[in-house]
Amino acid sequence: MFQRYPVAPLAAALLIALTAPAVHAQSPAPSAAAARYDLPAAPLGDTLTRIARQSGRAVSVDPALVAGRRAPAVAGEFSAEEAVRRALAGSGLELAVTANGTLSARRAAENATMLDPVRVTGAVESPTGHVDGYVAQRAMSGMKTDTPLIETPQSVSVVTSDQIRVVKAASVADALGYTPGVASQSPAFSRMVDDLMLRGFNVAAGNSGQLRDGLKLQSSVYDGGQEPYGLERVEVLRGASSVLYGQLSPGGVVNTVSKRPTADSLRELNLETGSYNRRQVSGDFAGALTEGGAWTYRLTGLARNADNWVDHVPDDRTYLAPALTWQPSAATSLTLLATYQRIRTKFAAPMPAANTLNGQIPRDLFIGEPDFDRYDTDTYTVGYAFEHAFNERVKLRQSARYFTADGNWDYLSFGALQPNGRTLRRGVVSRSEHSYGVATDTSLELKLDGGPLQHTVLAGLDYYRSGYDSHRHSGTVAPLADIYNPVYGAVPVINKAADYGINTRSSALGLYVQDQIKIRDKWVVVLGGRQDWADTDQKNYASGVTTRLRDTATTGRAGLLYLADNGLAPYLSASQSFAPTVGVDRAGNAFKPTKGTQYELGLRYEPPGGNMLFSAAVYDLTQTNALTSDPADATYSVQTGKARSRGLELEAKARLGALNLTASYAYTDARTTRSNTPALVDQRIALVPLHSASVWADYNLTGAGVSGLTVGAGVRYASSTNLPGYPANVPGQFLVDAMAAYDFGALDPSMSGLSLTLNARNLFNRGYLACAGSTGCRYGDPRTLYATLSYRW
Repeated sequence: MFQRYPVAPLAAALLIALTAPAVHAQSPAPSAAAARYDLPAAPLGDTLTRIARQSGRAVSVDPALVAGRRAPAVAGEFSAEEAVRRALAGSGLELAVTANGTLSARRAAENATMLDPVRVTGAVESPTGHVDGYVAQRAMSGMKTDTPLIETPQSVSVVTSDQIRVVKAASVADALGYTPGVASQSPAFSRMVDDLMLRGFNVAAGNSGQLRDGLKLQSSVYDGGQEPYGLERVEVLRGASSVLYGQLSPGGVVNTVSKRPTADSLRELNLETGSYNRRQVSGDFAGALTEGGAWTYRLTGLARNADNWVDHVPDDRTYLAPALTWQPSAATSLTLLATYQRIRTKFAAPMPAANTLNGQIPRDLFIGEPDFDRYDTDTYTVGYAFEHAFNERVKLRQSARYFTADGNWDYLSFGALQPNGRTLRRGVVSRSEHSYGVATDTSLELKLDGGPLQHTVLAGLDYYRSGYDSHRHSGTVAPLADIYNPVYGAVPVINKAADYGINTRSSALGLYVQDQIKIRDKWVVVLGGRQDWADTDQKNYASGVTTRLRDTATTGRAGLLYLADNGLAPYLSASQSFAPTVGVDRAGNAFKPTKGTQYELGLRYEPPGGNMLFSAAVYDLTQTNALTSDPADATYSVQTGKARSRGLELEAKARLGALNLTASYAYTDARTTRSNTPALVDQRIALVPLHSASVWADYNLTGAGVSGLTVGAGVRYASSTNLPGYPANVPGQFLVDAMAAYDFGALDPSMSGLSLTLNARNLFNRGYLACAGSTGCRYGDPRTLYATLSYRW
């Protein structure tokens, strides 16, 4: 099935995207059409951004070059070139135009040398700002500096807010559904929490690989999933990455970027309805609070009331995110960010493979009690991001955030199905949890030129303190008499006297240094090192025993990349990771941290003059010091386990006129290579498919004579996954998504800004399962339809 269906459209899409740029690159430079400008005096970077947007011309500048400079007022009817010249007047910079018509700026005294540009289409791209379409060309996650992806010697994928909106992602897992190397739980689980795997390793919580705005976010995976409507982008850095982020899973980092204030006016209101009584309203508002744009704001919010395809399970959510930016000059900015999120749903308890692979358990069965089960979380964050460029060479960044979450979730677990095949014994779980986290990161960026060498040196200190207090109780309840005709009303009895929860307090301090060295504008060398100190105290409420860990670790990274004139950028890199392991062995010795080592060989291609990016990588990633059972006493563990992941990843993102395209393929061979449990040795890690592929494309039909209509469709494929120790595998999945959107402004100019979008996920209602183990299976979502009426003004 894999070779017959998903590979063909993926290969065709890649072939189209790879052959198209040759024609595009040969097109003539844009004409010097005039446009009307009425721009007040403002920071130079802001003025260039507005000229780019109004003219539709590509403008490329080095952010450090314009830092601290202001532009005079630009008023009148000018060509884009003349508008840029007027903006640069008195700045010591002059206009330069590349062969393909891209506008740029350079020092007036350096006529013979062009600075490295930041290539954008229609705007000066910000690594934290909005990107039109799916092709981002810069990111902060890969290097912790504003670096082009083409110059980053490690795999990085960026999912933009446009892609999140078009594919109708309801979770971070949904947003990454078209990204290579990512595996996730069933959407029944990800509606509550973000549980993701990268290259075969789990990155479920902030202390193992999920970040927000570059800072660790959560203390527990059960603190609630992030609302994708509040995100400007999701960045995935694959592979061992502790040099920049401290204690992490070897799989890498998922960094979500908050929507931030903008001086450009933004007003959006959405009304949504859909399957299972879905009713949702959302809005996104931004703009300048003062003339000149020194103060800007953003307010993003969402409220949803919905049912779910599982009986008696709501899918209710409230999200609110205010943000405020003070930017007195192009050199200085302070952004305040806050969020509140409320989730009201019910926990999707795992079920045995033996009862789900054969379809014995009905797809919509609710195994709990409607008046008992709940998953209620309330999450708050508040923080800031500060930047100041002392001059063109020295920049200070400082960010911090406080996070807190309260959760109460009660659920009935799958006990055992009785011999009659209809009566289900159930267990009782009641949990009350509180989490908090304080994260800070302070760094100094220094640019140095030494003949043919250009250095970007980054030195920083980050700190993360977290707490996770979980009280857990069990109990008893009457069986569910008939799973095919359930009658509810049983009252669970909870044993409050016995608490088998934990209380974990941890702190982590890290010092890191990194040097990005560019040699003659052709070679890029990256060298980095880090020293970490991590302390963890965990109290077991049942035993009263407190386990203390005092860990230190030194990690490094190195990369080499070549920038060819034709847009190709081959690279190779090595990187490391570490993560503390809580617990003791049979002799009472605290466990050592697990360690990860990755070697990667990759190739990127960014066609000159095009809005495309193609990536390929092969890698070898190994984790050591993993826990496995103690041969002398299976109630204890020893650290002789080892896991290894090897694979190939391909990704294409392109904007070809009216067509937006994203395509990916991943071969992920993630296995347990050393274990004291023979059944696990050389077995593939659960939940991780050997092959996965996806293609999404959408096309605006205006050029084909159907004004205002955009249609899109996507395919997501995953091969069968392994269940170690179980005789059968979980079948693969082949899911189709689709969308259609109509802009009523094409029908009547007075209706400009009003649009209707229809989305379908799992269009053909294919049944599928996600299993993290033989006792941890969940059904996938059936066909889900949405209709969204949007007004932007």
